[in-house]
Amino acid sequence: MEEFRAVLVVDAEKFSAHRDADLTDVHLEIRRVLAAACAAGGLGDTWENVRFMESTGDGVLAVLPHKAVPALIDPFPRCLQDALAESAPRLRARGLRLRLRVALHVGLVDDERPDAPGISTAVIDACRLLDSRPLRDALEQSDPEVTFAALLLSSELFTAYVAGGRSGLRESQFTEVKVQVKSYDKPAYLYVPVPSGKGRGDGAGMVAKDGEGPPPPVPGTSISGITISGDGSRNAFGNTVGGDFRQEG
Repeated sequence: MEEFRAVLVVDAEKFSAHRDADLTDVHLEIRRVLAAACAAGGLGDTWENVRFMESTGDGVLAVLPHKAVPALIDPFPRCLQDALAESAPRLRARGLRLRLRVALHVGLVDDERPDAPGISTAVIDACRLLDSRPLRDALEQSDPEVTFAALLLSSELFTAYVAGGRSGLRESQFTEVKVQVKSYDKPAYLYVPVPSGKGRGDGAGMVAKDGEGPPPPVPGTSISGITISGDGSRNAFGNTVGGDFRQEG
């Protein structure tokens, strides 16, 4: 049965710039910092007992109870920033880097249907928020040693929880942005727990052999070992695909 759920989607900046041998470790680190952020933000039990969670290769899609929304808005992003900052020196020592884009939405989702769990417009819309240019720019135009996480909140959640006074965050801490990804064309609200500018020398990325920079990220979304690429937004969950795509083995 469909019920209102919180839809949390996360992916890593420049995930595919890592060596193939390191991808599994980076993905496991994504899961570790998400669990740590939830625990620090009072959502530890909720995260451990989530009914639907799916790896997207470079990130995670999770459907959580609607009652988790206030804590997911605040303090979860701040806790995630802290968890990522804490792990950064350890990752850097191995030539790795992890910064996360986060999108949060709410809507009707059936998270129990065994043949096609988590299939809904709310999930697709959350993925389009995640794929938006403003959210990507929030990390790309910041200092990679300072800003580790950025959250894009749907207009529905911003209106009900932030503007409605049901969050510890104030409206002034968000920036309204325009999200246009295929048929999705709505405002959304950007929150960066620790904002920064992009100073000289930032964005150098990981050190590569022969003095070359890291290879550019492979376009598309990797789900269960399959890369889906195409124009605009690409979404694939279970047996349902949203958006034009090319499937590469």
